[in-house]
Amino acid sequence: MDTLLVFLIVFAPFVWYIWRMLRFTKDTIGGNSPLKVSRTFITTPWNYFLQFEGLFTYYFILVGSFFFKLALFMHISYTEDHPLLVRLWFLVVGLVAMGFGLLVVALDINHWQYVEGLVIETFPEHHELELTFTDKVLRLGKGDIEKVRIYHNNSIKFPLAYMHYFLRTGDEFIISPKTEGYWVIDQYFQNLPTEYIHRRFPFIR
Repeated sequence: MDTLLVFLIVFAPFVWYIWRMLRFTKDTIGGNSPLKVSRTFITTPWNYFLQFEGLFTYYFILVGSFFFKLALFMHISYTEDHPLLVRLWFLVVGLVAMGFGLLVVALDINHWQYVEGLVIETFPEHHELELTFTDKVLRLGKGDIEKVRIYHNNSIKFPLAYMHYFLRTGDEFIISPKTEGYWVIDQYFQNLPTEYIHRRFPFIR
């Protein structure tokens, strides 16, 4: 039973991730591409906060709290070498891991207010997209997007970012890479004028 539990904890997330990637590939190329068929993407709390990449954030918080608890309550024998140094090391690791995880969660919450309930619908026959936000609806066609600014932390291992789109009408909108179906904007409108701005933690101000 213990072996099965360890197997599920270690391998189940990776199986789920591979299944998602295969499904994503199936839905993005060929005859099932949003460029060929009408598709609707809805951003919900579930698919925003519980993405595979986001699970690592909660893992950092869990591991950090574990080390923090060890630093405060672990019994260290007085015969052991440098017991205070061991406690300090556990404390630093715990605070760093927990602090990083909480910071990323705060970043997700900061971005969430801009994409909450966002619906992206494709209209391949007109080569247009419709974005329905909580306060407005935008219908986008060729030439409607003037430019995009991408704020990012320039990290491959743990990328953090958001995209700020400017329209020729003077309107604008912000989305996160965790937005469901955000990639169809790149599929529909390629080679957009793009400005990259580096920020270690790209909070939306």
